[in-house]
Amino acid sequence: MASSFDPRSKPSWKVPDRENVLELIIVHSAIYTMLMDQTAPTSSIRLEDADYHEVKNLSVKEVEEKLEALKKKLDDAEFSLISRGKSNQTYRACSDGVKRYALKDINKCFKPRAEKREAIRYMIDLIIQSFKEEKRPTLAKLNTSSSALDDICCAIGCTRSSLNVDPSVRGVVGGLLSIKIGKYKTLCTRRDDGEPIPPFMHSDIILKNRGAKFVLVVEKKSAFNTLMQDKFYVDYPCIIITGIGMPEVGSRSFLNVLSEKFKIPVYGLFDCDPAGIEILSVYAAGSYNQSYDSVNLSCPFMMWLGVWPSDLHALKIPCKDLTSEEIRKVNTLLEKDFVKEYPTLLEELQLMKKKKRKANLEALEEFGRTCLTKYYLPYKLKYLLTDTD
Repeated sequence: MASSFDPRSKPSWKVPDRENVLELIIVHSAIYTMLMDQTAPTSSIRLEDADYHEVKNLSVKEVEEKLEALKKKLDDAEFSLISRGKSNQTYRACSDGVKRYALKDINKCFKPRAEKREAIRYMIDLIIQSFKEEKRPTLAKLNTSSSALDDICCAIGCTRSSLNVDPSVRGVVGGLLSIKIGKYKTLCTRRDDGEPIPPFMHSDIILKNRGAKFVLVVEKKSAFNTLMQDKFYVDYPCIIITGIGMPEVGSRSFLNVLSEKFKIPVYGLFDCDPAGIEILSVYAAGSYNQSYDSVNLSCPFMMWLGVWPSDLHALKIPCKDLTSEEIRKVNTLLEKDFVKEYPTLLEELQLMKKKKRKANLEALEEFGRTCLTKYYLPYKLKYLLTDTD
């Protein structure tokens, strides 16, 4: 590893002064807050399109009543569920006027097999029992898949958090945030490996911003650990999150809550390969599996920091050739509406297709262990937040 290499010696890096970057972040944070405050619900979207389907947070009583009604329908031979397949997905404005992935047509249904019906019946009984016992079971401990939960949410029109079942959360959070659960408060700066992201936000969970000016989402745990060990949040006040690869429902819901509650910018840092771009799209626009609840499980104003394909050449980052399968994935991504309406992402993906090159975040360590925190991120923040070279 060329640990003695100093990126500042390369003109292409143009590493900015820390105070200058902080000033840009503060300005962008103010603009972002203004944007969030002005993004009002657009009720006409839902009134004009009867096929649009967006779930809501429901009370325990409402959920119980709807679950009992759904359970009775399971024995009906004509019972059907809303299709959540790829052919029934679209990229469109949701109730807040912001585009995300959503179900295309709630009238497109299918008749579930006996196994699916039994899985739904089993989950309904567990949920109703959890309400009575006032306990929240964790999905990982249940003998079923999240697919049954998604089908139930779609059928009765409620969010995943309304079902009283905590998702299996593997993500972690660190930086300038405190989490209070009941009587216990945790400062997210105390451990370099991060604090576990809490499941869906219950009423007894209180989050407090300890001075963060932005949220930084990173794809990998290794990059997260580096940022925490180097105390990146001290030099650049932030909250750092990782879903450790493709984020599950809990991590996405948590990021959505942070964005909505604190109204600070969210930046994303991912591998420069098709998988990294796919993870970015899930965070920003939602996933096909949970497209019925994209409003609560996405962060559409996330800004993509990198690693960009253009960075590989401009910053001489060590890279590898894309595999034939990865090239096919790039072509698939280029056809997605989310990509087509994100000019920078579209341009960078086209460059990836042309150059057929990729790199992961670990490649930055070729320039030294602190390259990510001391050079690359400050450089990219300055580049992203200013119109000057």
